[in-house]
Order: sequence, then structure tokens, then C-alpha cells
Amino acid sequence: MTASKSDWTPIHYEKADAQGVGVITIDVPGQKVNTLSVALTPKLEEVFETARADRNLRALVITSGKASGFIAGADIGDLNQVNSADDGARLSRSGQQAMDRLASFGVPTVAAIHGDCLGGGLELALACTARVLSDHPKTKLALPEVQLGLLPGAGGTVRLPELIGLANALDMMLTGKNIRASKAVKLGLAAKAVPVPQLLDAARAYAADLAAGKAPKARKPDMQEEVQELLLERNALGRMVVLREARKKVMEQSKGLYPAPLRILDVVAEGTYEAESKAFGALLMTPESKGLRHLFHCITTLKKNDGPGTADVEARPVNHVGMLGAGLMGSGIATVLADKGVTVRLKDLKHEAIGKSVDYARKVYGKARRRKRYPQAGVIERLGRISGGVDYAGFGQADVVIEAVLEKMSLKHQMVADIERVTRKDAIFATNTSALPIADIAAKAAHPERVIGMHFFSPVEKMPLVEIIVTDKTDPVVTKTISQLARTMGKHVIVVQDCAGFYTTRVLAPYMIEAVFMLIEGYAVEDIDEAATRIGFPVGPITLMDEVGIDVGQKVLATMQEHYSGHMDFPPDNINKFLDEGRLGRKADKGFFVYENGKSKVVKGHKIIDEGVYAHLPNGRNTRVANHDEMGERLVLALVNEAARCMEEGVLFDAESGDLGAVFGIGFPPFQGGPLRYADRYGARNVAARLRALELKHGKRFAPTQLLVTMADNDLTFYDAAK
Repeated sequence: MTASKSDWTPIHYEKADAQGVGVITIDVPGQKVNTLSVALTPKLEEVFETARADRNLRALVITSGKASGFIAGADIGDLNQVNSADDGARLSRSGQQAMDRLASFGVPTVAAIHGDCLGGGLELALACTARVLSDHPKTKLALPEVQLGLLPGAGGTVRLPELIGLANALDMMLTGKNIRASKAVKLGLAAKAVPVPQLLDAARAYAADLAAGKAPKARKPDMQEEVQELLLERNALGRMVVLREARKKVMEQSKGLYPAPLRILDVVAEGTYEAESKAFGALLMTPESKGLRHLFHCITTLKKNDGPGTADVEARPVNHVGMLGAGLMGSGIATVLADKGVTVRLKDLKHEAIGKSVDYARKVYGKARRRKRYPQAGVIERLGRISGGVDYAGFGQADVVIEAVLEKMSLKHQMVADIERVTRKDAIFATNTSALPIADIAAKAAHPERVIGMHFFSPVEKMPLVEIIVTDKTDPVVTKTISQLARTMGKHVIVVQDCAGFYTTRVLAPYMIEAVFMLIEGYAVEDIDEAATRIGFPVGPITLMDEVGIDVGQKVLATMQEHYSGHMDFPPDNINKFLDEGRLGRKADKGFFVYENGKSKVVKGHKIIDEGVYAHLPNGRNTRVANHDEMGERLVLALVNEAARCMEEGVLFDAESGDLGAVFGIGFPPFQGGPLRYADRYGARNVAARLRALELKHGKRFAPTQLLVTMADNDLTFYDAAK
């Protein structure tokens, strides 16, 4: 007999059946997903006691009452309330004790898992005797605490290595990556995977078998796994080698800027719950964890934000998209749309471009098939949604048309006119321009209210952000429709006000300009890049120029100079000399670095500079001695100051969009939480003073924006001001 909705609690116990198997169902009311909160722990204890009192209980199944998730982890709100490392350690010990009581329950326990089983949810499952999973693609197991600057704090650092081995456990904890059902079974993380409708029955049956001593034996490792376990898992020297190599890899990837991975290695090496709780509390207080948790706040906040004026309107359904331009960007957009169930019709000037675009999609889908996201039939199904040609056939029924053609205003105007002529009258025109004002593109449109910016980042299938740009004339229905379409594509969304460069290109421009000034001043290419990566950017600005295309960067800077020369300085046109000799970057196999067949030439871990670039710089190869700290300061503060200016001008509707857009769109250091949180962390007074010092040395481009000055004078922060 089950409880009625009227007496339902967050955790409910269903008495043992004829086989002696009871079921605990976790279903936190008012939440789409279950989370483990401080308030939930006493309820969990109460239900455990109720189950223990059941005289007929021989085995226990723990499952979720949510349709599409087990437990999505700890409640981040609880973590944000912790004010000291000691309190954080106590919170961790409380979680450990709850899991210990489950692990020593007295009868076999089985977690029945469908959907997300993350963080504390997986730690709860690890405390069970066994785990049975649904084989649905939505079922994912992970310990993603490292992505919040933390480590598993409820016993996971001890239990996971014991279950799946040191190397596999470190791979999960240091990356936070998702493990799907088939991989979990292979690793020994789960006993079996079954279709969703069979999950609870399969878990009950497995629990009954465990109680009767009839559970199937664990998968026998193959010869290679046996040798690895013998050499690396079962002796101290082998474990030392694994931990040492993992530390080396962490330092190469993070440059020591993120403390959590290093503390994970220390804790796993010690292998105790005490070490885990102490490290958890210490990490909780680090500025890096606070910055990463701030990003999580931005993500959750912006999921509910579709842009200005959209609260009371409904998004239109989008089933068919017309795609203008079958180049790299257009191909990526089409590939992701078709992957998510949207039909796409491509148009380009040549049939060959359409063929290459379909090949691009085939390659992406093939990689997903090899990773077992779907079978070959899934590849065929997705490719069937993509078609194309050299005319507008198939565009008549498009709900949305997205253009990704050359950055020429006359061409954009032609595209708008053509689309208004050949599509149905309510079709939305979304432009993927990098810098041209949307209002200018819509200036000659018959229906400017249906023109909107939809700024993607390359490669589209990997980059997580879409920046949506609205004008004063944009219809809120159009805004909401495009926001929802971007979310359908699996993207984070920021909505910003129209201006040249919008938000992301605007804040990136002074960062890139500063790098060019450094080149002209005589700093070496590699030193400029190192100054950026030392402070946490994933790649340096010179590498980014080569990746994006030196010609593209030059066009963007020309747009920026036309609109922002009042407060930005612009370097001499040395870059034009690069273009004159076909030095366009990686796509041309000729840029700042040496390329071979589109790939950087690397010697001893370092990319090789093309010495020919110095012929176009005033100091030639006579480079200046680098001060990486000072150079990094120039790069980051140029960006932070422009982000503040975008808040001042109303380009940003909220601070969260400024922070999320900079991190996910242009690679601002994630552990800083974004440029506006950076200013809040160090204080507007401090940031403004540092900018004034740079202004005295380098000119007006570093003059602190008026908003920062006002905030400094009144001890304000961006996030306090928003409250």
C-alpha cells in the first residue's frame, strides 16, 4: 500500500513485499529534481528507522519519485551558507555519517537509478550494496564537485576507488565527467542496466537475490585489467605512480590555478574520511570555489530568463529552420539543430559547400555513435533532417531563418530582403553576425520586429553559449522563441541589448587590442600568450587570433574603431601587412604560428612561432623582457573595464549575463566567476585604482568607466547594486 498525495513526504517507505524487499522513494516536493539538503537529512534518518523496524524486511531498494532523475547532488544553497572551514568539515562529516548508516544498514541495499545521479546522489548510491540502472541515455553518473572547486564530501573519495579502482576513480573525480549506464556496468560501478519500465522490478529482484545469497558474481576482469590492477592498484609503489602521473597531468592542464584537483589527489592518497571532510571544508572557503559556485548561480538564474518583456508571452514552436551559409559556422548550427530534432534546409552558392556541410554533420554524428550516444540508425535519422541547395527551395515553411554569411552589411541587407520575400510572413530572421549592429541589419527590413541577433561561437557543437541580441523594435515573442530554440540546442543563453559588438565581442576587443599593443611594444608572441594563460585564460590572445582568423579579427576591430574610438585606443595597421601576404591564421596554414595541414607544429610541448611575423613589427625579433604579471594585469583589466561599461550603458540587462557570457563565450577564467564578479571580489575601489595606474602609463583606454568610479566612491558591488 502506498501513501496518498495528501500524506506524501520527501522520503517515503513502502513496506516489504512477499520477497522481503522494501522500497524507499525520494521525491522532494516543489522541485524538478531531488537534491540532498541539510533539511532532508533528518527525514532520511527517520525513514531508515521506519524501514529497520519492518520485521519482514530482508532487502531494501532506494529509488526516486521523479520522472527523469535520481538525485542531482547536494543543495548548493546549503554550501553557500557555510562561513568557515570548520563548519564545512562538520557538514561533510554529517554527510559521511548518513552514508555510513546506509552502508551498515543490516540488509542488502540496492539503488535503482534513472536519470541524473550526481555528486551526493552518487555518494548515496555508492553507500548501497549495489546499483541497478536504466539504460536510457538520460541516465548519467558523475562526481562533478571538482567543477565547483570542491571534492566529494560524503565518503566518495574513499568508496569510489575501492569499487572501481584508483585510476578509474581519479578520472571521474578529477574531470567530473558523466558516466553512462553501459560504461558504469563495464567499470563495475553498477550491477546491470535495464530498460526504464523494468528498472524497479529489476532492482527488487536483484535485492532479493542479494538477500538470498544468489546475486550474480561480479564481472571477471580481462587479462589487461588484471595486470593493471596487480601493478597499479594492489601495491603502494603502483598507487604512487598513478597519483604522480595524475598530479603531473593536473598541473599541465590547470597550471595550479585550481586547488580542488590537487586536494583530491592528496585526499585519495591518504584514503580516510577525516582527510576528506577536512579538505572539503578548506576548499569550500577558497575564492576559486566561490567563483565557480557563482557561475553555477549564473547558470541556474539565467535558465529562467528569456529576455526583456518575455514573461507573459509564449514562444512559437520551431520545427523547421532555413540556414543561409554552409560554411564552418552554418554547418555547426545545422548539425546541432538536426541532432535536437529540428529539420534544416541549407542554402549556399555552391553545391560543393552543401556536400561539405553534410559531411561535417556525418563526422560529428559518427563520433557520437562511437561513444554510444545512439546507434547507426540515429546517425541516419539525424542526417535525414538536413538538406540543401543553391536556391531558396524549402525555405517557404521555415519558422526561423539563421544567416551565417560574410560580415558585409550590404550582403546582410540582401539576405533580409530575400527572406522576407520567400518565406512565410511570420518567419523570424536571426543573424549570426559577430559585431555588426542588429538595428543596422534590420534598417531596411519590412518587419524589423522579426529581426534578432543569434551569436554562436565556434565550433558550435562544442561551445556552450548563444548570445541573443535584441533591438528596441524586437518583438518579445521573437526574443522568447529564439531563446527557447537556443536552449533546445543545449546552449546557455544570455540576452543583451543591441550595439556594435554586442557584449562578448565588445569585451573581447580591448583584450585583443592590448595584445596587439604588446606585440608592437616588442613583447614576444609566446610571452603574450603565457601572460594570459598564467591568469587562467584557456588560450592566449595570439593563439585566439590564429584560430578565429586574423582577417576576421581585423574586420571586427574596424567595426569597433568606427563606434568606440572615443574611449578605446587602436593600434597602427600593422596587421594589414599580415593579410597582404595571406597570413590569415590556421585556416590558411599561415599565421603567427607554424602549421602543417591545419595543425600547429609542436616541439617539446611548445607551439612553434613563425618568425616571419616579426618582419612586420617595429622591433623585429628584438623582443622585450616579459613581466607576465604586469602583462596579465593589462589584459584582464581591459576586459573587466569594458564589461563594467556594458553594464553602465544598459547593454547588459543583468550582471549574471555579463559573467556567464564572458566565461562561456570568450574564455574568461572560470574560477574568477566572470569579470563583474572579479570586480566585486577585489573591490571597485581597488580595480579603479589599478586602472588609473595603467591609464597614466598607457593612455585613455584604461580610464576606469564612470560606473566603476561611482561604485568605488560608494563602496558598491555589481551584485549588491542589483538587489
